[in-house]
Amino acid sequence: MKRVFLLAVICVVTLLSCTDRDDEFNFVNIRIQNSTELLFTEVRIAQKDTVYENVEAGKFSEYLEFETASSNVAISIQTDSTSLNYIPTEVSYDSLPMGFYTYEISLDEENKVDVTFRID
Repeated sequence: MKRVFLLAVICVVTLLSCTDRDDEFNFVNIRIQNSTELLFTEVRIAQKDTVYENVEAGKFSEYLEFETASSNVAISIQTDSTSLNYIPTEVSYDSLPMGFYTYEISLDEENKVDVTFRID
């Protein structure tokens, strides 16, 4: 009987102590998805001067926290062989609500940078 009670207590404590990344956050969290075949050695969000480093082809970066951020931002990218820039055609000055977001970076047929904003 003691074993059953102890097992039940351990299960309840384990379930209540686990937290999900969405449970507690106080910032806008943004990551980069590299949807190209290039290694991004540096991705700089120009507005905040924030740098993501070594985002491999087809992979995601870690989330970085921002106090404020928008869905359209200027981005500069450094690779081993070239430098790429993205300047949005429309600029949004409204800050995103707290949450998790992704800037997916790809290249079109003319090797121009395309950024797709996603809510995670």
